[in-house]
Amino acid sequence: MAWIVRVVKIGAEGEGPATDVMEINRFGDLADIANLGLTLAETKRLLAGLQQEIVAAQVRDHASRRSACSRCGGACRMKDNQDHVVATLSGQVTVRLPRFRCAACGGRETGIAWPPHCRSTPELDRLQAHLSAVMTYRTAADLLEQVFPVDAAKHPETLRRHTLNAGEALAACAAIQPETSASAVGVTLDSTFIRSCEDGGRHLEVRVGNVETKAGGRQVFGTVANADTAIEALIRRGPRRRWAHQGHGGDRLHRPLSRTPA
Repeated sequence: MAWIVRVVKIGAEGEGPATDVMEINRFGDLADIANLGLTLAETKRLLAGLQQEIVAAQVRDHASRRSACSRCGGACRMKDNQDHVVATLSGQVTVRLPRFRCAACGGRETGIAWPPHCRSTPELDRLQAHLSAVMTYRTAADLLEQVFPVDAAKHPETLRRHTLNAGEALAACAAIQPETSASAVGVTLDSTFIRSCEDGGRHLEVRVGNVETKAGGRQVFGTVANADTAIEALIRRGPRRRWAHQGHGGDRLHRPLSRTPA
């Protein structure tokens, strides 16, 4: 038995030309369970072929567009093409992207907003980082090679380098903390003394605080003086929890604190 996997692009004008991606020949006899469905090798070839055809269609559509100049807003004309080799989960593809030149000011435009020196898709980068976090680099590279038609990062050292780069990018994003206006967070702090009635008892100073956000969130905290408790950390914990719940990543408190005397 034979099947032909064919890809047909459907646009606003209707169906376009069809492209045969792969011919599959399988036995119809299911006496052997190994004949059931596609093999791993056939699946990887099919995914790689589909990826190539889809990328080629995307490149043709992108080349038909004309990018506007980001400097003067004038119309750009096609200058030349440049090949980009990009690794994806479904195999390595060569993307032939056009470059444009502005007819008015002579500026150059690429028409893409890819990261500098982009050599792989974000999906592949995330999977590599995840596998490297739960297993060794060598095992992760072998798993990617066995399951996916990936042509990149087969060597453990390559996978290690990609994972460390992803970690550095995450650390850089975490270091960027948004500024919060003073009106967005309100902090109140009070203290009171508790006198012991027993002989030799201690007098405790209890500090109680309240953190409120403009959106209505509220966090109450308390601590005992002279107990080696970092009250500044407790104060910052309230806004950090409130902002994390609201989808923010900052943990700085840009508001002067004042203590009300007991």
